[in-house]
Amino acid sequence: MVRTFLVVTCAAALLCPSGAEAQWFDVYGTQKLVSGTPAAPLLKNVSCQPVVVDHSIELEEAILQAVCANPQARQAWAAARAQAAAVGLDEAAYLPTLSATGGYERDTLSTTYDASAFGQGSLRSSQNSSSKYGMLNLSWVLFDFGKRRAALRQASQLLAAANATQDDVLQTVFFDAARAYYAVRDAQASVDAARQTEDIAKESLAEASAKHNAGAGTLSDQLQAQTTYRRAVIDRVNAEGDARTAIGTLAVAMGFDANTPVRVAPSEPTTSSAEFSEGVDQLIEEAKARQPKLVAARAKLEAARANVEAARAEGRPTISLLGSLTQNNPSYQQQPQSLPITGSRGSTIGIQVTIPLFEGFASDYRVAQAQAQADAQEADMQNTDLQVSLDVWRSYQSLQADMANMDNSKALLADAQRSLGIARGRYKAGVGTVTELLNSQTALADAQKQRVLAVSKWRTARLRLASSLGNLGLWNNK
Repeated sequence: MVRTFLVVTCAAALLCPSGAEAQWFDVYGTQKLVSGTPAAPLLKNVSCQPVVVDHSIELEEAILQAVCANPQARQAWAAARAQAAAVGLDEAAYLPTLSATGGYERDTLSTTYDASAFGQGSLRSSQNSSSKYGMLNLSWVLFDFGKRRAALRQASQLLAAANATQDDVLQTVFFDAARAYYAVRDAQASVDAARQTEDIAKESLAEASAKHNAGAGTLSDQLQAQTTYRRAVIDRVNAEGDARTAIGTLAVAMGFDANTPVRVAPSEPTTSSAEFSEGVDQLIEEAKARQPKLVAARAKLEAARANVEAARAEGRPTISLLGSLTQNNPSYQQQPQSLPITGSRGSTIGIQVTIPLFEGFASDYRVAQAQAQADAQEADMQNTDLQVSLDVWRSYQSLQADMANMDNSKALLADAQRSLGIARGRYKAGVGTVTELLNSQTALADAQKQRVLAVSKWRTARLRLASSLGNLGLWNNK
């Protein structure tokens, strides 16, 4: 039986592929404890599809591409799968281990004797022997006072932390991609505003130049208008450069080279934030329940506590079942002839109790180290809890202020446009000064910037509040 087992074992070892090509059996189903793809926890019912950038992409397309292509998501997913395998290792500790050993040996011994005293000169004797042997060894830990249970609980909690970390990475990738997408829209809005300001300044310069040429205006008025126009040109060039930089940042966030020509679809934002209509107290409680960073911190704390139990169990006895089965088939050829041994078999089975008696006080230090690590992890969890509540509070207050400023900036822009229209009419009629016209023009440019800034801050605040809640997801409102 032993011989047959050894032959099968050797054949399996030779025929099975090794390394990355080897197929393994997930007996404990640990891979079901992690997501099927790096982006699966965030995408839900959406699948990764390559995004073609030959059209104006929507926000969801940019986010989908970023989540699917970002290497940080793949790295977090790999870490979760590695920890799932660690759970399987601790599950395997509950089963016995079985090992097989086999071999073939051939020994030759030659001996020369001095027989001159007997008148025979020298005599030579040789002995040849060969042996085929096999051995099966069984070891099974039956009881270890909770060491394996604590190790498995620690691995399971670390897996929960790894999954939560993956969620947090996906939330971060989502936030960065959405912010980069909105940055492109903001930059393009700034370019449009700068171009409008340039056109207005150009018209004012033409009017001041016409008055000066007709003798109704001064050279000083013309030079002031020309200075304002030159500044508007500089602002427009800078805005176009910022827009190109924002496009490159978005391309990289989506997993493309920075020089990829990405275009975003224009959209007018609304001030609807029904998803955050709850009070800030309720939002903080919601964040504490599902924010990935806090979930990971709690799981790590439970893992650290389980490690304390495992460290204590290290100094406790273990009870194991041991067994072995051996077979030896020697063959001897020697001079002079003797009775040959054709084979031998042996078996062993027993219970082994291992009691750690003294190891230089290392057990106490292991427990102390594990307890200190658990205390540190508990402090980290509490700090994360406080930080989550602060992030939600700040984001909520910022969103409330930015929502109010959306209306304020819109009214400011409308007032500035009316003021410029009046100032231009007065200047053309000869009752207004160029200073009044240029001041109104500057006020309009500032109002346009304030409008762009208000929209940008509202979008960012909305994203940041969703991120602080751990609630980022693909939505239909662009």
